[in-house]
Amino acid sequence: MENKQYGSALANAYDILNDGIDYHMWADFIEQCIKKFSNIPVSEICETACGTGSMACELARRGYSVTASDISEEMLTAADAKARSNDLSVRFVLQDMRHLKMFAEKDIILCMLDSMNYLTRREDMKSAFLSAHSCLKTGGIFIFDLNSKYKFENIYSDNSYILESGDIYCGWENNYNSKTGICDFYLSIFSRCADGKYIRSDEFQREKMYTIRQMTRIIRESGFSLCGIFGSFDFIPADENHDERLYFIVKK
Repeated sequence: MENKQYGSALANAYDILNDGIDYHMWADFIEQCIKKFSNIPVSEICETACGTGSMACELARRGYSVTASDISEEMLTAADAKARSNDLSVRFVLQDMRHLKMFAEKDIILCMLDSMNYLTRREDMKSAFLSAHSCLKTGGIFIFDLNSKYKFENIYSDNSYILESGDIYCGWENNYNSKTGICDFYLSIFSRCADGKYIRSDEFQREKMYTIRQMTRIIRESGFSLCGIFGSFDFIPADENHDERLYFIVKK
């Protein structure tokens, strides 16, 4: 995983950058996937690359036992504070998704919000799948999503964006290489202090575009069976040339 910078500025701005995400609707989709595809009852969930813990908290609120991990201490600190402030019990663990380890196999594993796109080398993607496979009960499902070919070529591309909410202002520039499928993100985050002044922090992120064909090959090589790839929460088959996000459900 090439991008190493997950500083406190990004952790503080993470929820603002993702304020359009409906975690309640996403959790509804996860529960529908459990009913449709899981061969086992689900009570214990592992979420990897959990960010600031919004999904983990939503699932804990629904009564699941949740273990959530991330590679960033800053993200986990924010996630733990969120869970505590909502009186929710979530176990947070500092772990890399490529080397996931659990004390016991889980009923379901999740990796949401295009976190898998951050694995920009095939061997890293394969390692993440093998780790998930080793931590999942037989008959259980692994749900993840990817930003699509369409999103990389049309939404990210070489575009620039300005995001602003409350005391956070973010300038976002993209640089997409269509030959390698790599998109570099350059974020300048301005956080307002109590005295009204702003502190600037610069963050670099990198994602890779994977085609459905590439992913199905890795899924098969990792010992999973493919249940479905969808372009929305209504289980319509995905079209990577039109859908922005692809939802994968695979089974051990």
